[in-house]
Amino acid sequence: MDLVGHVLATLISLIFLAILGAISGVAVPGLFIAAVAPWLDWIRPVRKRDA
Repeated sequence: MDLVGHVLATLISLIFLAILGAISGVAVPGLFIAAVAPWLDWIRPVRKRDA
């Protein structure tokens, strides 16, 4: 019975970490892109500026 409890706790932990990893895998790069986007546009603009 003790083995079943350990396996269940491990599975719950792995599921929780998988959900956390999926969220951070989307959120962290999105925050990075949002912070870096103005500099990327300054370095290599998508369109020509009328000046």
